[in-house]
Amino acid sequence: MSRKPYNRKDHFYLKAKKEGYVARSAYKIVELSDRFGIFKLGHTVIDLGSAPGGWLQVGSKQLGTKGRIIGIDLLPLHMQIGNNTIFKQADFTDPVSQSWIKAQCPHGVDWVISDMSPNLSGVKFADALASVSLCEQALEFALITLKNGGGFLCKVFPGAELGVLESNIKSRFKKFHHIIPEATRGSSREIYIVGLRLKA
Repeated sequence: MSRKPYNRKDHFYLKAKKEGYVARSAYKIVELSDRFGIFKLGHTVIDLGSAPGGWLQVGSKQLGTKGRIIGIDLLPLHMQIGNNTIFKQADFTDPVSQSWIKAQCPHGVDWVISDMSPNLSGVKFADALASVSLCEQALEFALITLKNGGGFLCKVFPGAELGVLESNIKSRFKKFHHIIPEATRGSSREIYIVGLRLKA
């Protein structure tokens, strides 16, 4: 069965405009956080691939004054950020950028979440491979920054290498899930993979 065509001004797009979010993706992380407890009060969260900033907006609201969210993206933000939010425009895959992130949270973090996407070529195999590679790099970073019991979330385009990534996550976390949030466009192939409770 074919997927629905992408309608830019669909329900979630219009809802985001009405409620002051910069992107419909805000509702993806609302659903994911409600289900998995990502943005609990006081949590420290790293957001990889932050632009245009919808996840930062939701996190800033839900984490409270004692919580913190650290974002990074190659693209700039065109919005105001909260007092509990830090953002850097940079390449996450650069070791210098990773050192900067770690310096912002020396005591570790509760979640690493990634909405990163590669530059899409339109070739499904190549795009899926590049997407999995980004997730693998995000996972490697999560394993050295998460507190014991922390969580990991990443967006990925399914492909031949997805099974290896899933196995790696399952081996390091006590629970594993994959989910397609309701706010995902009907034409999108993306899924979200979740690892809960990092093993000691």
